[in-house]
Amino acid sequence: MPIEPRNVPTVVVSRRAEPGREAEFETWMQRLHTAAQTAPGHVRSDVRAPNEHHPGEWMIVYQFDSVEYLDEWLDSSVRNELIDEGQDLVASEPREQIVAMSIEPEPVTAVASFRLESDSGERFARFDQDVRAALAGFDGYLGSRVYEPVPGVQDDTVIAFSFDSRAHLDAWLESPERAALLATIDPVLEGERVINVVDDIGASFGGWFGNEPDQPPVKRWKQATIILVALFPTSLSLSVLRGWLLPDLPLVASVLGSNIVGIALLTWLLMPYLTRLFDRWLRR
Repeated sequence: MPIEPRNVPTVVVSRRAEPGREAEFETWMQRLHTAAQTAPGHVRSDVRAPNEHHPGEWMIVYQFDSVEYLDEWLDSSVRNELIDEGQDLVASEPREQIVAMSIEPEPVTAVASFRLESDSGERFARFDQDVRAALAGFDGYLGSRVYEPVPGVQDDTVIAFSFDSRAHLDAWLESPERAALLATIDPVLEGERVINVVDDIGASFGGWFGNEPDQPPVKRWKQATIILVALFPTSLSLSVLRGWLLPDLPLVASVLGSNIVGIALLTWLLMPYLTRLFDRWLRR
């Protein structure tokens, strides 16, 4: 199997926030991230909060298309001024790791569902067209698909859309463009809009795609595809079943119950079957 070229200079900088100043520290890190995006040669950057893999440490990752551009950013007056401004927010000396990496997108898929009034088809068609046009202008957008209602089976209209990272997805979810578009369709909705996010595919669901020592790792976009194939009909079926059997169930209990049953079905039934069925495609 060919080895992907590792020709993207990358620096990972780890820092610890001064206790009690975490909120200011996060804002400062986001300013660094934003400034890097305007630098020449910028490919990608990402801020990662502490988690079980790097407890207590905030990480910022920069990727540039050449070593020269990476060095130019690291030594730039813009970055140095921001570093000076944040000195009091950092609890210890930062750790830097520089490595040549390949680009491996980590797809994140959001599934949104809502119920339309019966005579709103043309309005939704215009809305869908405008949404696709807006999405195309956002960094990291990979694609979307509309699942129209099926009489007697699926009352909701469902839209699944994917980005190459959670940061890019969040930029869309929090954008004024999305808010303005939703305002145009809200008047013809019946009930609430519901959205679920399949985030951090490799970390959260890696056990479904466990690799043998002699096997290549499964690409993240393929993992996302298989999970969506399992997740969408499962979520849809549970929603229909809950509406039929327990229409008055409170929202919190409904979501919790659906998640418990859905995760159980995916973990012990659907994902083992699908990973076996598509094993050859997954390993290519």
